Amino acid sequence: MFVYKTVEEKAEEWGVTLRHIQYLCREGKIEGAVKRAGAWFIPNDAPSPVKNTKADGKSFKFVGTKKKIFENAIKLFTQRGYENVSINDIANSVSIRQSAVYNHFKSKQEILNTIYEFYSHNYISNRPCMDAIETVLQTGNPIDIVTKGFIYEFDESVLEQMSDITKIIMQRVTTDANATNIFQSLLLEEGISFVEDGLNRAIKAGKLAPVDTYIISVLVNCVRLYTLLWWMVSPSNEVRAKIAKDERALYEHVACLLTDLKPNIG
Repeated sequence: MFVYKTVEEKAEEWGVTLRHIQYLCREGKIEGAVKRAGAWFIPNDAPSPVKNTKADGKSFKFVGTKKKIFENAIKLFTQRGYENVSINDIANSVSIRQSAVYNHFKSKQEILNTIYEFYSHNYISNRPCMDAIETVLQTGNPIDIVTKGFIYEFDESVLEQMSDITKIIMQRVTTDANATNIFQSLLLEEGISFVEDGLNRAIKAGKLAPVDTYIISVLVNCVRLYTLLWWMVSPSNEVRAKIAKDERALYEHVACLLTDLKPNIG
């Protein structure tokens, strides 16, 4: 007998937002998901959609030759463009035979797909978890909610790679369905719905007056994209310090607007 869970239950279990789970169901990306009476239901044992959750991080901890192939491919795709890089180019950059690349990846396309999955995984895993946000909601003020609840802190070990992969995605966003999907579903839809979910929780907890959380979430996500694009164009320590300062100032401005609304809570 199959046991199903609601999208709300699976969103909580997998650590992603309700809206994104619904999107994955519509796109057929969750195995066994069914729609009944207008609502989606997911098998209890359905595999986690790895590229959009914190699950299965071990699959990206490459070592040895595979790690060199992966890292050098990112550099080459960034510098020359995916279409202008061959498997032989990647092999030469690692000082191995072309045939040796196929011991680790079946094709150049598989390398690119793995790069996309690595990016999606780290984009999700480096943002605050809902448990941390719940703590801020219970103990913080509106400024804490915005500045501590929604700022991504990327691990130093992947920061440069994330910047390079963003360039690859932007190069291919109009020609590659996978790049388009990441930009639309992860950077835009998921980024907005993540903030919207947190703000709705804040309203429910009585920390904010009822506001148009979608519009505020769009604004917060625009700030995030601003910092991401700046870092992509010029990934230096000086620029990093500048955009961190700008990001903090912009978030505080949003928080002040929300603080002004706080007295309206009845």
